[in-house]
Amino acid sequence: MSEATPPDVEELRIEELLAARGRGDATAAQAEELALYLEQRPELRERVEQAEQHGELGRGWLARVEADHQVERAEQSPRARLERGAGLGVAAVGMVLTFVAPVVGAPLLGVGTLLLLYSFIRVRLQTHAADPYKDVIR
Repeated sequence: MSEATPPDVEELRIEELLAARGRGDATAAQAEELALYLEQRPELRERVEQAEQHGELGRGWLARVEADHQVERAEQSPRARLERGAGLGVAAVGMVLTFVAPVVGAPLLGVGTLLLLYSFIRVRLQTHAADPYKDVIR
């Protein structure tokens, strides 16, 4: 059996410091310790830059996920669901009544459609600032 080489303690510590730096939660002491390692081993500079880039990417992704949740919460709020349910109900009743009594059915169909339109526009205006996809270039 061959013996596995034990992990380099210094290398493990550097990995731990790089991970903390990438997450953005490195303490001042950890940043100073990493700076000392960089002075001793300049080849680590690329790994530090990669850790920072990965951290920025991860934080950006988390921000986008949180923004998605904010938009979803607004779209699934009780008020939006009530408005859309009422709009669909009134529009459906209006559609049926259009065949039986067009004088009553057509306005109900219009009111239901306007209620749905109002709800969609209101939610869109409410969530526009938090929408992570509004700045996507197509």
